[in-house]
Amino acid sequence: MILIQCIENVYGETVSAESDFMEERLLFKVDHFYIADQDEDGHLITQDEEGEPHIVADNHQFLSSDSWFSLHFKLA
Repeated sequence: MILIQCIENVYGETVSAESDFMEERLLFKVDHFYIADQDEDGHLITQDEEGEPHIVADNHQFLSSDSWFSLHFKLA
């Protein structure tokens, strides 16, 4: 298990069942900590605020070169 900290709010889009419109929802909150695990393909996966799994990095070994991870998370 790997502990990561969110350094910038991360939003995702979802389709609202009532309206069929795309809505933004907050997936990861700034300054919150998340427990991540590595899957069999080497991806770093954690659960968002609603318990849904998300890949947050392509490979745990190369977090420093993963620009998306570096913009939104850091190792705690």
